[in-house]
Amino acid sequence: MSKLFTELKAGLEEALDHARGRPIAGRERTISIERSEVRAARLKAGMTQEQFAIVLGASVDTLRKWEQGARTPSGAAARLVRIIAFRPSIVEEALGVLPAPAKRAPRRVA
Repeated sequence: MSKLFTELKAGLEEALDHARGRPIAGRERTISIERSEVRAARLKAGMTQEQFAIVLGASVDTLRKWEQGARTPSGAAARLVRIIAFRPSIVEEALGVLPAPAKRAPRRVA
């Protein structure tokens, strides 16, 4: 068999495995993050929820849901949480400075 045929066959078999829900060897694996890990990573990095949400590219509401355990981060966000937990200084090294939290309008008391 030619190299091209072998590669095409392997690719089609991989596609079938994916369609059947089977794990694909050498492909990205899902990372499960506990809610305590999200909060711990944020606190270890010394960030507010607003700052951490900006770094992760998520909304503050989503971050709060992660910290409360109502939802869990997946994909790139889960990996980034793990990286920040491992070495919090990486955020400042990569971005130069910590993002400033958004300023809130003062609340009016009736």
